[in-house]
Amino acid sequence: MTKYFKILKLISKQNNKIYNLTNQSFCQILFGKISYIFTPVFILLGISANIITLFNFIISILMGIFITIGNDYYFYTGISLYFLCRILDYSDGAVARYHNNSTFYGRYIDGLADIFLNSFLIFSISIYSYQIFNQLSLIIFGCLTAILTTFDSFIYDRYSALIRWSNEENNKKMLPYVKKKFLPNLPKIYNDIYTLLIFSLFFSQNENNLLFILFVSIFFTFSLSALQTFFVHQYFAYLNMNSNAKVKNSAKKTKKTKNKY
Repeated sequence: MTKYFKILKLISKQNNKIYNLTNQSFCQILFGKISYIFTPVFILLGISANIITLFNFIISILMGIFITIGNDYYFYTGISLYFLCRILDYSDGAVARYHNNSTFYGRYIDGLADIFLNSFLIFSISIYSYQIFNQLSLIIFGCLTAILTTFDSFIYDRYSALIRWSNEENNKKMLPYVKKKFLPNLPKIYNDIYTLLIFSLFFSQNENNLLFILFVSIFFTFSLSALQTFFVHQYFAYLNMNSNAKVKNSAKKTKKTKNKY
């Protein structure tokens, strides 16, 4: 136990500067602090950050399966697994920082796990909502939200990659992250709102009216966040990406030859 608390103290010191209201939403800070409980265990067991990410991805699949079963017990188990994934999502980064071996591959698979977690959640809730309310409009709304949520991160990363490319070719210093330039607190507010809405599902048992309102509110919040990401990045892409891109001439020059008869 002495070693556990020694590691706990160290990771707390390493991550305190990261988990603050300047960089994170309130819920992100809370999950980050709770992850301190699990992180020393992973370190003591010698489990790498990438294995934690893979484990988290498997849990997110189980979450989706449990929610779509349609039984109340499995539904709330699935929601519990969602919050477990949110907590463990901070443990992989903490383990990488502890060992000082953070890699871009780790960030890549961690980002994918985050995308799939939210998409699986919304899609599985959509199926569950249809089983409860039998409303086609609700499941369509939910499925469209799951698609929008998936493309939310892809648009964000695509814009960032192309801005860096443009900076390199045109010797500019444009910010690759629009969220830091345009209403930086809004994504944090969205995060807190949909986290609170999902947590409220625990109090909706036998309350179908409340459950319906929560489902619609969850779909609406995720959709609004994704649509804002799309339109804001479209606007800034139009402003910042009109610089000429270098085109590699891959056409091979051919010599004209005379036909001999």
